[in-house]
Amino acid sequence: MTEHPYEALLDAVHNPSQYVGNERRSVVKDRKDVVCRVALCFPELYGIGMSHLGLKILYSILNKDPRLWAERFFAPEPDMEELLKRRKIRLASLESHDPLCDFDVVGFAISTELCFTGILTMLDLGGIPLKSAQRGAGHPLVIGGGAAVFNPEPIADFFDLFVLGDGEEVLPALALKTAELKKAGTPRDAMLRELSRMTGVYVPSLFNVEYDGVRIKSISPVSPDVKRPRRAILDDLSKSPFPYDMVIPYGQPVFDRLSVEIDRGCTGGCRFCQAGMTYRPVRERTADDVTAIISRGVRETGFDDVTLASLSSGDYSSIEQLTTRVMNATEGEHVSVSLPSLRSGTLTDELIRQVARERRTGFTITAEAGTQRLRDVINKKITDEEIVETARRVLAGGWRMLKMYFMIGLPTETDEDVEGILRLVREITSLKEHGARFQAVNVGVSQFVPKAHTPFQWAPMEDPESLMRKKSALLGGFRRIKGAKMKGHEVEMSYLEGVFSRGDRRLANVVLSAYQKGCRLDGWSEHFRLDLWMEAFEDVGLNPDDYALRKRDAAEILPWDVMDVGVSKKYLLRDLREAEKGVVTGDCRRVDCLGCGLPANDNVIQKPLPPETAPPAAKPEPPREIFRYRLNFRKERMAKYLSHLEMVTAFSRAVRRAGLPMAYSSGFHPHQRMSFGSALPVGVVSLAESLDLEFHAPMEPSEIREKLNKELEEGLCVNSVERMSPPYRSIQSSSASTVWEIVDVGDAAPSLDEVRASAGTMEGVVAGEVKSEGGVSTLRLETRHEGILGKLKKAAPGFAISNKRQLVKRAVLPAR
Repeated sequence: MTEHPYEALLDAVHNPSQYVGNERRSVVKDRKDVVCRVALCFPELYGIGMSHLGLKILYSILNKDPRLWAERFFAPEPDMEELLKRRKIRLASLESHDPLCDFDVVGFAISTELCFTGILTMLDLGGIPLKSAQRGAGHPLVIGGGAAVFNPEPIADFFDLFVLGDGEEVLPALALKTAELKKAGTPRDAMLRELSRMTGVYVPSLFNVEYDGVRIKSISPVSPDVKRPRRAILDDLSKSPFPYDMVIPYGQPVFDRLSVEIDRGCTGGCRFCQAGMTYRPVRERTADDVTAIISRGVRETGFDDVTLASLSSGDYSSIEQLTTRVMNATEGEHVSVSLPSLRSGTLTDELIRQVARERRTGFTITAEAGTQRLRDVINKKITDEEIVETARRVLAGGWRMLKMYFMIGLPTETDEDVEGILRLVREITSLKEHGARFQAVNVGVSQFVPKAHTPFQWAPMEDPESLMRKKSALLGGFRRIKGAKMKGHEVEMSYLEGVFSRGDRRLANVVLSAYQKGCRLDGWSEHFRLDLWMEAFEDVGLNPDDYALRKRDAAEILPWDVMDVGVSKKYLLRDLREAEKGVVTGDCRRVDCLGCGLPANDNVIQKPLPPETAPPAAKPEPPREIFRYRLNFRKERMAKYLSHLEMVTAFSRAVRRAGLPMAYSSGFHPHQRMSFGSALPVGVVSLAESLDLEFHAPMEPSEIREKLNKELEEGLCVNSVERMSPPYRSIQSSSASTVWEIVDVGDAAPSLDEVRASAGTMEGVVAGEVKSEGGVSTLRLETRHEGILGKLKKAAPGFAISNKRQLVKRAVLPAR
């Protein structure tokens, strides 16, 4: 393990823990023992990337092979990017801390078109030429995969190849083949040609594209032996093993839960949905496997929220029985289960009862459109009555908050359809069950963006001005609906997404120009700069409206025609004609094959399960005796960069993994009964932190210490555990004062003598003498309050923690 290359920077950046690495279960191997090093890159921030299930699966699969070593990279925030460039430090992995350019294969998981500049940011910071044509034998192979590569043409110039479809089998084979070819001294062009023979691999340089104005004139292979790439399809989800050994992230990622894929693919046929077309056929995981995964997963990770991940979880063949099994298997472990993407009409009273057995997670109704007519156009097979009845069931089940999701700008949409959104929400907010109403109905409204490989791939996107008018009308309408609140996706972001979702290779220079102008993190409203993007389009000489707003002709060659995803263009065009007539088509899981291009018998549907019985509701237990313990622990080394919330999360998960008999609060949302002392500022070392835990069964203090230390992150260590006796005093009331030490290992301003003089003016602070020995100077301070860092910064202008100056909490002196 090399010394951390960012250590001198971490005190100066926002949220430094995202750059530290060395989380629990991160994999470190000996470089000499592997034949291929794979960089798994996510061109978004750590908190987004560490929520991505696909990245976790690939990390686990690759690292299980002793010949391969996969490491993680995420996009930095702008403050870190600036420091890396100023200090000429390369983007480094979270495992070995080696720079990106040292890897053999650099793979990007690309989930959205709005992360394109993040790809260039990471390549640039990693010391890799941005365009494939600029790379030679000494450079890594740059590959892309994920949901956004079903039209990769706008970024084709930056990639050597793309992996289309399921990567579990393709990526390990590709990495090993790359190592074999490199060892044989195969030239880069010949290597790419050889790799293109693998199912699921698309090499853009092997295809020529000619243009005729805004249209494509032809797409042709460079030679007759180059075949059209086909999407890789994993035929059985048992070949996608659950990553029990997943890295446990610092703090709370955006989706902070155990996500278990119960099925992959969807044949519901929503005409706007790219995933529903490009991830066919449906492959269900067995209920036994799902239950076993969750039972083991919650024990080994410490997560207490589980998501049954699916494009449409309510369409799983035995969703009621599966949910009951999962709740039975986790009974008493305080695990909540959520079912995302539940289609209205599939949410039953029994499902609601099962989910309500633990904490009440949120329910979302994805109505998509405000009227039955428009839902028929988009093939969303639900009625107004089913939507309202679903909401009523949720309300009757005890939920007082509901989420709803709609789109505006769908093909054939009228103002009446938009008004229908308000009408539906108004009806739902007026529902009343057992004297109760919804306290909040939170409505998400996004803009329809035409996507490749869908029936609406030929349709124009609605112009931003019209979308803004509709959005404004909705906002005004929601202000008049008590209890309803609307949150919308930025229209300008959707417009840019619409440009790239159906773009061609000429847009690569627009992405490059926007990156050079400073566009970063385009999916974040606080960073998004449409003005810079429009300058980039103008510089390159392309009109973005030609990509986003133009209707395509049925005979037109489309950029993504270069690949075969399994669903035929003929089927999509036929379904578009049905949409124009408002005709609803079925689901090939339940009707005859619809001729999409993939045989209906490719669907892997589990046999219906017999009804499951939940155990009878337990009688209320008499109050249990509570056993209280006070822990003293250290927070040092790289753990000092954990925020207070991240540290709380680390202990919460460690307690669960250690199997400690935690007591929980009562009510709808039970929480572990633990309490910490005052929050420690990020970057401050402490040798004397305190934590109180409450158990429902006694344990030996030495056993608590041993078990927790096995599960805690490096740099967090329990020093001692003491069983408390009445009368109980809180951590704060138990301390009289705190002993701090400022440690300088270099020239830091202001000097410690100046800090000592400033500290003398602070109320409640006693400053010792400055001591120096062996190039290290220290100043000891005793305070009656915890907020020492902020007070020092105010009293001694310029005071800051850095790699030359540490602030250490040495001890807490007890109150009498």
